[in-house]
Amino acid sequence: MVKRSFPLLGLNCAACAAHSTKALESTPGVQSATVNLASATAFVVYDETQCTPEMLRAAVAAMGYDLRIDEPEVGELEALRQREERALQRKTLVAVVLSLIVMVLMMWPPMTLPKSLISAVLTAVTLIWAGSGFFVRGWRQLRAGAAGMDLLVMLSTSVAFLYSLYHLGEYLFIAPEAHHLHHLYFEAASTTIAFVLLGKVLEARAQRRTSSALRRLMGGQPKTVQQLLPSGEVITLPVSEVEPGMELRALPHELFAVDGEVISGESYADEQLISGEPIPVAKVAGSEVYAGTLNGSGTLVYRAREVGRATVLSRIIRLVEEAQSSRAPIQQVVDRMARVFVPVIVLIAVLTFVVWGFLSPVDGWEHGFVAAVTVLIIACPCALGLATPTAIMVGIGRGAEEGLLVRNAEALEAAGHVDTLVLDKTGTITEGRPEVKAIRWCFAEENASYATILAALEERSSHPLAGAIVRSLGVSTQGVAEPTSFREEAGRGLEGVVDGVTYRVGQRAFVEEVSGALSAEALKALEDGERSGATCSLFARSGEVLAVILIADTIRATSAEAIASLRARGLEVIMLTGDGPSAARAVGEAVGVSRVVDSVRPEEKAAFVEGLQKEGRRVAMVGDGINDAAALARADLSIAMGSGSDLAMETAMVTLRSSDLQALERFFHLARTTLRTIHQNLFWACIYNLIAIPVAAGVLYPFTGYLLNPMLAGGLMMLSSLSVVTNSLLSARRQR
Repeated sequence: MVKRSFPLLGLNCAACAAHSTKALESTPGVQSATVNLASATAFVVYDETQCTPEMLRAAVAAMGYDLRIDEPEVGELEALRQREERALQRKTLVAVVLSLIVMVLMMWPPMTLPKSLISAVLTAVTLIWAGSGFFVRGWRQLRAGAAGMDLLVMLSTSVAFLYSLYHLGEYLFIAPEAHHLHHLYFEAASTTIAFVLLGKVLEARAQRRTSSALRRLMGGQPKTVQQLLPSGEVITLPVSEVEPGMELRALPHELFAVDGEVISGESYADEQLISGEPIPVAKVAGSEVYAGTLNGSGTLVYRAREVGRATVLSRIIRLVEEAQSSRAPIQQVVDRMARVFVPVIVLIAVLTFVVWGFLSPVDGWEHGFVAAVTVLIIACPCALGLATPTAIMVGIGRGAEEGLLVRNAEALEAAGHVDTLVLDKTGTITEGRPEVKAIRWCFAEENASYATILAALEERSSHPLAGAIVRSLGVSTQGVAEPTSFREEAGRGLEGVVDGVTYRVGQRAFVEEVSGALSAEALKALEDGERSGATCSLFARSGEVLAVILIADTIRATSAEAIASLRARGLEVIMLTGDGPSAARAVGEAVGVSRVVDSVRPEEKAAFVEGLQKEGRRVAMVGDGINDAAALARADLSIAMGSGSDLAMETAMVTLRSSDLQALERFFHLARTTLRTIHQNLFWACIYNLIAIPVAAGVLYPFTGYLLNPMLAGGLMMLSSLSVVTNSLLSARRQR
């Protein structure tokens, strides 16, 4: 299956998005399709053996929209949209000026034939030139059996214009009676086009702000880079030509072009774009650097490792694009509503016209016509279509700026229902880098020769902690006799013979095979270490234990505070670990987790999560390792730490780039704010239509004598869409 995002041009409302989604989904070979009205993109998952981009383009072209399949560059696409926006602005300016002239002519008494003729000509220009897009797309939608905002605009303006022409024709060719000139609605047709276009211009500007975070990410990709040739010469080449293994140079205050490893030089890097953390990170030989991050005041030479779409920044951009194109479960309800919304509105308009005509004895058909046109104008489904995607775009974009990579909108909605949070210990609550906390020598004074022997043995070990033990000892092994034999037993320990004496380092049972029972002093050191939560390794020679090595994973400085905040939200926090009871309990007590589940094998983690779900819990799982991937996939909400494995991050719905549990608190705040914004937007969009449509149909007329003017209806329709977009933009401030 191929996953790909396409720019989709020509969308105007929720019905447009819903019908284009349906057109894509009905194309053979398409597994799923999502059209985002706010970002004007279509995200499609399809089988390339059955479906081609050309087939997708043809499917939406039949609906009146343009799917770009040529993979335009970010700059090219942005330039195309700016040209479209400028063209829209020109048409809007002309429509506003002409409609104002028409409005003045039509509303300034007395109504005369010259005024009527000028109004007819100016309205025709407005409809044919400025409003041509609505008529072209509306006709295509009608032919395809799909109805969107374009069809509503086409029907309302063309009916008003043709009805006015009919009365003008009667005055000119049948009976030049003044009452014919009182039934002209040229201003309604022209101002409707002007208001809709003006709304589109303002929406485009506001929506551009909703995707500002993604544009900043895309802007963090340099175009050129300096390459160091083996001869020592420095050349400049496009980033697109960089290949893994090339040696590159980053000058002070310059963006890194690709992911790589520092070869020489010292500097700091601003990695806030990637991690969301504002503190610069030191870079020396062996350090990793990432595309799009900013080099500090030093010059660095680094070797390219990941290039093109494989860089961390490119992966983040794709993740954000996919997430912003995804639909929250609540959006599916909106999509179903949008597909039937326009046909229902047309039916209501027809019924309004008929009811007025038969029930009102005086000017019934006239009032019915005005009311029907007003219903068609005011019931634009734009606000409904923008309610969810604009909020999601702002929320996910804001999260990306803070190092919270949300894979899809479903994650935001799932976060609002979670009641249980399961945390892996190693690499999540702790740093994931066990270190030697202490070495307790089991005699009065440390014998330096034993320390050097221990260091010499550990230097030959392949165990991940061997280097940490050597560094902790801080002794030189030069001059120490080479072990005459050396062997390791995985999971138990190592054995070496030095100067004819056999030494062992490892677990208690492994060491006791040569040292016998532990002395009281060694036993006390072992028990104290296990009580503190440390993993203990013994160093012994034949007949006695020489030292107890205490190894522990450092608890993250912010873990306790973050867990307290999460519990304050009403979440039950559970720590899940493969460590033994003593170590697990010690960490749980240190960070304030009351329920600790220890000695859990990797394959048991998913079963534990499933067990909680069977109890009726909504579970969020946080982990960082390959052994957490199955549990992450099983959870209702899966969250990976950014320092973890690629598999964990690929499986998870959310990735915390900073590997700090306080970022988890920020994510729940982000999710709550975004969901609240979606609900607010949907509430106001629905309330607007529930109130506006009956008023437009004339429900107040019997009581107040007031019938809504079609021109005012166009303005209200525009304001409804802007209110939704503005509320979404304001939510970004509430998320801070």
